[in-house]
Amino acid sequence: MAKALLYLDENLASSIALKYVDYLNSLIELTTSIIHVVQSDNKKQIAQILKEGEATISRLLKTEKVKYGFNGPPKIKMGDKSREVLKELREGAYDIFIEGHSPVSKRENLNEVTSSELYRKSPCSILYVKNLSISRTIGVLVGMETDLDAIAYTLNKLLKESEMDIELICYNYKDVDNLEFVDVSDIGAIAKSSQKILEQQGLNVSNIHGVVGTPEAMSDFLLNYAFVASCFSPREPLIFETLAQTQNSVLLCKQ
Repeated sequence: MAKALLYLDENLASSIALKYVDYLNSLIELTTSIIHVVQSDNKKQIAQILKEGEATISRLLKTEKVKYGFNGPPKIKMGDKSREVLKELREGAYDIFIEGHSPVSKRENLNEVTSSELYRKSPCSILYVKNLSISRTIGVLVGMETDLDAIAYTLNKLLKESEMDIELICYNYKDVDNLEFVDVSDIGAIAKSSQKILEQQGLNVSNIHGVVGTPEAMSDFLLNYAFVASCFSPREPLIFETLAQTQNSVLLCKQ
């Protein structure tokens, strides 16, 4: 059972993330804790400020009426968000951090988030939730330099006892209006090596796609999946651009 930390605030992105985690709980065995950080310089009324933080999360939980329970009461902290979340991730030895974001399709938005202190120093993989994607299939997006070991390691942690399907998407750029699908034999080495690494971690690949096209066209194709798994810091600009463009949630994997 994977151990997850979910960050919540009183906003739309957190509402979507909360619903999304509730849905994932029907497919993946997660032990999820909630954290909320109140940022305030008022040191004289700490108890009152923390109480207001508890009320914020309580309202959100009541509004969304989630089915699945959480691991203990919400952890309400006061101070700098990155510092407090990183401290909890390290001390709690979590497998994954989950956070909601507005689904803005701009490379600079994803770059700003992934280059932040919280994301750079996170000791675990991060599920970057953009939308509530209803699917039983995970897409693993790979290019020529993708770190499959990190992806396989993370998915192995998440998917034990899960019946979710995994599809491997081997992607390359081509300036065409619509995506083109190529035979797996034409992408050869990358498909075979990627499948081997995943299967070594006990992960069965149900389908392999060879796809060429633009990041914009590829981002629409990725909407078929519950989330898209890729390595945390893709060395390939093409993969990073595609992850930024898609409206789907993205699992940024670390090992």
